[in-house]
Amino acid sequence: MSIRDGGAETSVYRQGHGFQRALIIAALKYLADRRRPEGGTRTLCLAVEEPELFQHPPQARTFAKVLRELVTSSAEGRTQVMYATHSPVFIDPAGYHQIRRLTRDSGAEHPVTRVRQVTEDELCRSLEGLVKEEAVRRRTGVAMAGSLAEAFFAHAAVLGEGTTDGALLDGCAARNGINLGAEGITYVDVTGRDNLLLGHAILSAMGVPCHVVFDGDAGMEERKRESVRHFDDEKRAEKEAAFEQQARKISGSNADLLGYLGESRSPWPETGSAGTYTVFADNLETYLGESWPSWGERQQQLIAAGEGVSDKNAATYREAARTAAADPPYVLQAMLENVRGMVR
Repeated sequence: MSIRDGGAETSVYRQGHGFQRALIIAALKYLADRRRPEGGTRTLCLAVEEPELFQHPPQARTFAKVLRELVTSSAEGRTQVMYATHSPVFIDPAGYHQIRRLTRDSGAEHPVTRVRQVTEDELCRSLEGLVKEEAVRRRTGVAMAGSLAEAFFAHAAVLGEGTTDGALLDGCAARNGINLGAEGITYVDVTGRDNLLLGHAILSAMGVPCHVVFDGDAGMEERKRESVRHFDDEKRAEKEAAFEQQARKISGSNADLLGYLGESRSPWPETGSAGTYTVFADNLETYLGESWPSWGERQQQLIAAGEGVSDKNAATYREAARTAAADPPYVLQAMLENVRGMVR
């Protein structure tokens, strides 16, 4: 096989590694599209060493998709694909049960390599009474938490309900000259409170220490009641009943999460930070407004200067935390220390 580039014709082996990988991807994609088992007996076992090498990000994502399609399009499960990777692009969080995480445990005379994994049944058992089995088996929450893939490569992970918690933590670290990524710590946006337990259980089973950041939402019901004060009596009563039900669900969720983490099952916890979690009694924004006013002032300065964005913008939260006039309050500093303590 040769390659024609304009008037030049050269052998494949004289091309760059990137082109050679692209050619392999094209061949595999053709195989996935066209291969038909002969009598249902053909078997394909493919092993790839670091498939992400020499690939632009879009091409790497295409390669990952092709490798998955080789398996999903196989009749009677006669195709097996294995690869060793350092790229989250090739990790599908929803396929956590297919992942094997290898670590080296030092301390003995000879380092020992450990292989960790978790099955769907094991995950259901570890979350029994906390997360419905149906929700675990659906894997929807895991699939939505895209950044969970990166956490499989981390020394420790911080799990939060959105992007702003991680941005604030990173800004507090940056103002102290600390690079959390360099210490092997990554932040995971689990896209909502309901996925905190799921993400924590998966990563813990894989040997990744976790720190959870969440809002207690103690002021949620009162805020929502205030928003419907102008409604007529019947409609207001209907809304308030729904708010009360939501508050009961949140208080139960708070207690479950703290109990899972080995803490006292408090339905409405006070603001604080411990080794495994940080909680804001109401929410992060309320805490910042009450305990770090200079952060809010800096946020408004950035917005006025066109260097920041209003509402919950992660980049603005980070920069305001990094450059605020006053140092972060105690709880945020404690959170930073507790997070770093997981990798010491």
